[in-house]
Amino acid sequence: MVAPVSSKRQKALALAAIAAAYRRDPASSAPKGARLRAAIAGLISAGELADGARLPGERDLCAALDISLGTVQKALDLLVRDGDLVREHGRGTFVRRHRQEMQALWHYRFIDPATGERLPVYARLVDRDLVPADAETARHLGADARGFVRVRRLIDIGGQFDCWSEMDLPASRFRRLLSLKASRLERVNLKQLLGDEFGAPTVSISQTARLVRPPAPVAASLGLKGAAHCLRLQIVAFDRAGVPISFQKIFVPPNACDLELSETAQLRKEALAA
Repeated sequence: MVAPVSSKRQKALALAAIAAAYRRDPASSAPKGARLRAAIAGLISAGELADGARLPGERDLCAALDISLGTVQKALDLLVRDGDLVREHGRGTFVRRHRQEMQALWHYRFIDPATGERLPVYARLVDRDLVPADAETARHLGADARGFVRVRRLIDIGGQFDCWSEMDLPASRFRRLLSLKASRLERVNLKQLLGDEFGAPTVSISQTARLVRPPAPVAASLGLKGAAHCLRLQIVAFDRAGVPISFQKIFVPPNACDLELSETAQLRKEALAA
């Protein structure tokens, strides 16, 4: 039986691989930050840094490569923007798992202020559980003797910031969400998945917005500190019969992007055309 590789050993191997790739072309005239960015991107592309692998700390990279902290941080920031890496507050920097742009955007239409273009969106499943109804969920969705499926995701907006999404659905209709592959929950707006997988398209929504101080776990996941506020969207989705099928909370941290708002009529048109 092969013994598992310790996290310390994994860190050492990753650091050695990055250092070797960085020094592969010592005559290169490219800036150090560009060389580091290319080295890490190349290792990810070749599979030498696996999905979910944790990168060495920034100061470890500085020491191993003899480059400044600012240069390392800039290179990693660009790799996050490119979608190759993801930062997890309090944990470190990781190779993104199964990076695939999210489709059928209804609530994450953020505009890049530099280009005027809509930013790409990537979802990562945090967890999914069967939970009892709290008062708020029951008020919006009614009672369900089987409980509710809760799906929580981090939504990466073009590498510039993350949003937090928490969706509750009646388990009597949607319990099978608990057994779907995680990748099915990361590629698309969940409302489209409900239509495709369960025959329950969303044809209308009720949506409200409010500035709030997010719950501590959400604030930590978004890297918010102190008394920071964010925009909370609350969305109830309805099927063709007018029955509520999901209750979703989206927490949007302070950012420099405009949020393009979609009309319910447009959502209905998209759902019926699907």
